[in-house]
Formats: sequence, structure tokens, C-alpha cells
Amino acid sequence: MPRFLMRDRDPANAQGYRAIQIQGDLTRRQWGWDQGQNAYLKAKSFVPWGLTHTGEVVYSDSREAGSWNGGRDANTGRATMKRYDTEVSKDRRRMCESVLGMTALQQPQLSQSAVDTVSKAITWYLRDQAFTNFNAKKILYDQIGHYFFTTSPDRRTGQPRTGWGFGRISQQDKRNLGPNRTDVVWNRILDALNNGRLDQKLSIHDAVGRKLLPAYQTGNLHVYEKIGRIVRSDWFDDEHKRGRKRAPVAPQPNNHGGIASAAQANPNLPTAAPATAILRHRGVDQYVRDKGRDRTPEADDYYDDADYRNLLFGAGISGTTGSLLQAARVFGIEERGEAIKTYLFAILGYLVGGGMHSAHESLAVASRLGVEYSPGIYDPSLPQTFLTSQYYQRWRERFYDVVVLGRLHWRYNPGVTPSHMNPELDAHLRAVNNG
Repeated sequence: MPRFLMRDRDPANAQGYRAIQIQGDLTRRQWGWDQGQNAYLKAKSFVPWGLTHTGEVVYSDSREAGSWNGGRDANTGRATMKRYDTEVSKDRRRMCESVLGMTALQQPQLSQSAVDTVSKAITWYLRDQAFTNFNAKKILYDQIGHYFFTTSPDRRTGQPRTGWGFGRISQQDKRNLGPNRTDVVWNRILDALNNGRLDQKLSIHDAVGRKLLPAYQTGNLHVYEKIGRIVRSDWFDDEHKRGRKRAPVAPQPNNHGGIASAAQANPNLPTAAPATAILRHRGVDQYVRDKGRDRTPEADDYYDDADYRNLLFGAGISGTTGSLLQAARVFGIEERGEAIKTYLFAILGYLVGGGMHSAHESLAVASRLGVEYSPGIYDPSLPQTFLTSQYYQRWRERFYDVVVLGRLHWRYNPGVTPSHMNPELDAHLRAVNNG
């Protein structure tokens, strides 16, 4: 039976909360005396209210949550908890999404059926190209080989530069793979497509769709492009409109799990997010929000809604989610039903587990293709393979305040100025006009 910490207004309880076990949810409950007294029972709803020093959430009746009287330790007099506020909400969501993404990344059997469908279709597609197109292997080598063998010449200096891309096969330079390097790259990619890690498989899916379909000019390129117009808007690729810019300090590669902060990823903590299999550059470390972006109505709506709900900025809205869904549709995944949700779960492993995007930045794009999504919570977008698993039950219990009550986190937003009233926006346009 789930255990919850509830606010306790009894003056005799100095710590300010008590532990209870209940069956069911806290969203709306009949609450009252449980000792046979003829007390009036009211329907109450509960919201996150405090956070203890051990990281446990304390809940309060929503009608009383505006007041704060954090408890005190009876022996030391120190506060027993801090208020559940804007930053606590975001930290809890950041850790919640990191665990979700890392579960998808480290438990590939939960998305295997959908990922295998796409991988097998791409394998047949590539082999067919090799049979009918004499240059097929050379095209693959030229177009995508450097994504998977990641040391390459720096564009400015010409010196070798080591790449830390997630999904890579090797940090070797593809040019140093010997006289049969074209065949080596081809065979290693086909092997990873069927036997590699989840991040490698999805990286190949993405590269084949973005680069090889147009290069080979065969397959369902028209379907890929048609879906692209649905899932990807022009502002996704406009550096002035997308709402992100490079971090002021170039990050170092790390294996921090998901989008967790460095503190949350501390391996000495028992609650730390699991580490990824390889070091990589995370998108959430490379980018910060661009508060001077040029306004466009669709981007305004996206950011205003995220701010109102107190959702996370990771690295800006996810174009890769769109291109992966394009590839999935072309290579065998139906647009509706469990298969697309199962494949989306793999995407969450690759992008959220990989530290490239927040869940909202990915799920908001998937919703354009008809995947059910309720901003702030996740269950409607997740597959039954996960929802019926022990991993889901543990995740839900640990992050109940986000998984179940995530739609209520508008209560903790910091009151960000909406786009149409924000004088900081269109800084780039003003610079151009004044230049």
C-alpha cells in the first residue's frame, strides 16, 4: 500500500507532517475521522506542499496549501522541510523524466517490438539499395559514416576533432579504417542496427531517414516529406526563433543519466539517476534558453504554455523526435495505436535518457502526429509494455507528485511574462534594424 507524507497541523507534531498509507490516489478523497466518530467527510484534493531533507514530498489539502509553517526538528530546532516551489517542482520533474528516460534506455525490451520493426525494414531497404545501386555503400559512407565514426577534421583548422555524439559506434576516424573502409562502415552500421544499443539503433533510424532517403531518391521519400511538414515547423530550424542558444561555457562530455543536474547525478547519492553507457555531450548542457528570440506565433504559444505549466526547458523543441517519427512511419509503424507509443518510448530513451531534450519537448512534437498527450503528465503517451511493468509502478510511487499530479504544477510557475507583453523578445530583430 502506498505511503504518503501528509501535512499535520497538530501543534503537538513539531515536524509538521505525518506518514499515512492509503489505497488509491490523492487526487480527490473522502477525508475525516477514522475512529467511528460521526464526523462530516469532505471531498478533498491534495497537492505537493513541502520537501523533506531526505527528498520526500509532503502533501497538503489544496485549500490550505497557500499557507506555510514548515516543521521544526524537536531536538535541533532546524527546519524539517522546505517549501515545494518553482525550483523544487522543476527539480522533481527533471529527476522524474531522467528516471523515465533511463528506464527506456536501459530496458530496451520494453520498446523492442517497435524498434525491431523499423530496424528490420531499414536493413532490407539498405540491402536492396546495395543490390540495385552500385554506389549505395559509398553514399552511406559519405552521408552518414561520420555520425558513427566520430573523429573528423575540424572545419576551421583541419585538425582531427573527436566527436562525442550519442549513438556513435566508434570514435575512430572513418578514413582510418583501412582500404575497405566503405565496407567496414556499411557492415558495422548494419550490425549495430540489429545488435547494437538502443541509442545506436535510433541514431541509425534518424540518419537513414534524414540523409539516405533523399540521397538514394528511392523508398517512400514523399511520405517522409509529407509527415515532416506535420511534425516540424520552420521555426524549429531558425536559430533566432527556436528559443535556444549555445551555453556561455562549452560543456565537457559526461555520462549523467537523462536530463538530471550534476548534483542529481552524483553517483554517491542513493537516489542518483543511472549513468549512460558512454560519455557524450548532452543537449541540456550545450544550450540555454534564448530570452531574446524573435517572436513567431507558434513558438509564442509553445513557450507560454510551457511557462504557465512550469514545464522544463531542456534544449528547445525536439526536431529529432519529428524525424524519428517520420522514419518510423516510412519503415513500418502505423500512425495510431500501441506501436507508435512503443516506438515513442524508445525515442524518450534516446533523447530524454540521453540528455538531449525534456519529455515535453519530445511529446509536444509527437502530439502533432496524433499521439495522445496531456502536458504535465505522461501516462496517455506511454505504451502498455511500460504501464503494466514493475518499472512503471516504482516510478509512479517515487514521483507521484509529478506522474499523477503533474498537471497541477501551474501552481508553482514563477509568473513569467507572456510573449506578447515581453519586451525582451525580438532582440535579434531590433539589433538588425538598428544596425
